Amino acid sequence: MIGDTGCRLKASEKAYQACNDPARYPFARIAALAASWRPQLVVHVGDYLYRENPCADGNDACAGSPWGYGWDAWNADLFAPGAPLFAAAPWVVVRGNHENCARAGQGWWRLLDPRPLEPRRDCNDADDDGVGDASRPYAVPLGDGAQIIVADLANAGDKPTPASDPRFGPFEASYLEIRRLAQTGAYTFIATHKPIFGLAATETDGDVTLHPATAGITSVFETLDPDILPKTIDVVLSGHVHLWEQVSFPARYPTQFITGFSGTEEDVVSLPAELPPGLSLAPGESPDGFSSWVGGFGYMTLERRGQKSWSAKVWNISGRVVDRCFIHQRRSRCHQRRVGR
Repeated sequence: MIGDTGCRLKASEKAYQACNDPARYPFARIAALAASWRPQLVVHVGDYLYRENPCADGNDACAGSPWGYGWDAWNADLFAPGAPLFAAAPWVVVRGNHENCARAGQGWWRLLDPRPLEPRRDCNDADDDGVGDASRPYAVPLGDGAQIIVADLANAGDKPTPASDPRFGPFEASYLEIRRLAQTGAYTFIATHKPIFGLAATETDGDVTLHPATAGITSVFETLDPDILPKTIDVVLSGHVHLWEQVSFPARYPTQFITGFSGTEEDVVSLPAELPPGLSLAPGESPDGFSSWVGGFGYMTLERRGQKSWSAKVWNISGRVVDRCFIHQRRSRCHQRRVGR
């Protein structure tokens, strides 16, 4: 499990990650370590291309980096550093918001999405972006009744999606297809770039604000299902937030894992070891399990321990396990509440 792997070059935020420094942009190292683990499958939860603007003049840490949405930037951000992991195992790829049509969507449809390239869905014409930014969920079988449903919901906003929004209908259709697919597996993961039940934090003038994610998705799904996701979905796999995180609920909702910590400049505002009373990550039920790792790069591994049980390990860029979790049915428990570096 990896996610958010590209090197961040974004002029509007004056964000110039040190793409030339393997310690500060360690995706190549992570890919090599993950490949040496000899996985049977790789799941990337989205956001592959981050080199959107040229490196700032005089910045040696990223000087000479390709940028934009062409092959040179795609190769530098994904295919060259990820080569050992591409050689190690098949990949399941989830579309991130960086791969929406307004950004790197053309590369997404040509290089990663498993379906045939079709007119109007190729992100060539901005008038067709509504078509190019939506695609039907599909399921990848894992054997012994387990499966991963891959859902393209990356263009969801952080605020609720009103019924008048052109994204509302495609999100409704996605939920209905997810529900249909989830009826066919004995154990079901769903992989969608933006978290359904996750938590992020920002800091302004010393004040930390916690942000539950992602209302743009949950507000639509909740109109069709008060529990947001079908009861036959056991685990949600996501990225988008640049950290590692686990959330588990007593019964009503599936476990959520976030693995957006595999190369892109990390979030730095710590999450609490204990969630504040009254903080809602989902309607009507509070989490009874929460763990996070902020400020560290790495990857997560999943190993089957039974038809409905899995073990998860969180690895750093030294190849060391920094947290362990056990998943049974829809619930999970981790050894640590907050991981240190």
